[in-house]
Amino acid sequence: MTITEAEIIAGARAIAAALHVSPDTVIPFHPPLDGWPYAELRDGKVHYLVRERAHVDLIATFTDLDAFLYQLAEEETSSLARSWELEHRTGSVEDPDFDSRIAWVAKQLQLLNTVDPAWAERFRATVETRFSGLSLQDVDRHPVGP
Repeated sequence: MTITEAEIIAGARAIAAALHVSPDTVIPFHPPLDGWPYAELRDGKVHYLVRERAHVDLIATFTDLDAFLYQLAEEETSSLARSWELEHRTGSVEDPDFDSRIAWVAKQLQLLNTVDPAWAERFRATVETRFSGLSLQDVDRHPVGP
């Protein structure tokens, strides 16, 4: 399958619209500041790269548009959810039972669901293995608001 820049741009715009962010924050097609990912299209494949001090590393190569757009949505919602968690933190980092990941993941699931419910379910299926010690029951019970 050949992926085109127009398809990526349309997908990034849809993600951005659902999340109320600029499409440029979802995926740039040129190396931005060091440490930020960007995409290059070669031979109908997306090469997801990051540049650090003039050294370019390949994060992944995608041949499936949906898989690449999911990656972008997951990263954008993670960033937004972490910022939301900091602004709405209810616990104290000094409390040994406090786990800020609960609110972060709950918000990320909510955000992903606004972009694509199937992507939210895909992410949900990875939560307990990706975030050691995190319970989906705790995540589901956490209030996230609008």
